[in-house]
Amino acid sequence: MMGRRRILVGLAGTAGGLMLVGCGAHQADLGLTTVGSPGMSLGARFADGFVAPTVLVAGTAQRAPYVLIGSDGWPVVDGAPDHVDLVVRKTDTSEVVFSGQVTRHGEPGVTPYYPLVFAPPAVGAYSVGGPGLVGDHRFRVAEQGSMALVQVGDPMRPVDTPTIDDDRGVRPICTRPGGTCPLHALTLTEALDRPGPTALLVSTPQFCQMDVCGPALEVLVDRAAQLDDQWSVVHAEVYVDPMTGDFTLAPVVAVYGLNFEPSLVVADRSGVVTGVVHFTMDDAEVVEALRSAA
Repeated sequence: MMGRRRILVGLAGTAGGLMLVGCGAHQADLGLTTVGSPGMSLGARFADGFVAPTVLVAGTAQRAPYVLIGSDGWPVVDGAPDHVDLVVRKTDTSEVVFSGQVTRHGEPGVTPYYPLVFAPPAVGAYSVGGPGLVGDHRFRVAEQGSMALVQVGDPMRPVDTPTIDDDRGVRPICTRPGGTCPLHALTLTEALDRPGPTALLVSTPQFCQMDVCGPALEVLVDRAAQLDDQWSVVHAEVYVDPMTGDFTLAPVVAVYGLNFEPSLVVADRSGVVTGVVHFTMDDAEVVEALRSAA
């Protein structure tokens, strides 16, 4: 498995090596509705198949988050539009497979991002661009079943994730800055044995290295508190013992085929995956994923 740090370095290359920018920036101006500043381009915040093995597969809805890169090479924060118009084409045929507006997302203080959601019809290379954007971004799409990443419609995969009562060798079980979050009462295996829907977030809040790192865990903790008691919500860390420099991957990472984080997977009461959100997420996308299992 490719190490997470290598993936992050690769992702940085798609946007000029600026993955750490913007974590402390203030909320951008929402006054624009389309790309308004000259020289903006797309910066991928997902593994696109060129700098890292692709995470996109053909035949089902996929999500590809982008940021806008300004003419100075930095991610756009102030003045980021609330929508961008994007067109996706199959490279070998120039067939348009998606055309439409993509809405801005991101919590306050985080670099705004734009999650492109579309269904690639076939394996191969694609390009995405849009009016007012400089150049196109290329990505590859793989065949379904060629990677270990869970897809909507797959069964949720049980894992004995660390809990407050048994850390299973993962220390700490939660790198939440304010202390261990309340989502470690059950293992994922135990959660899936309960009668209601299940949500799993794999993330390491203290060690996220992307400019679109948001408070995914805090958002999920807040939303979990509003769910009924049929729900089971589990958080699992990425590394075994990062505080001592041991970045060995926890078992959940391999089981879910991850070489990145964060990743939110939601399943209905029968254990079938209904929602998946990778790489970055905000409250709106977390809510949508949870509602998919209702």
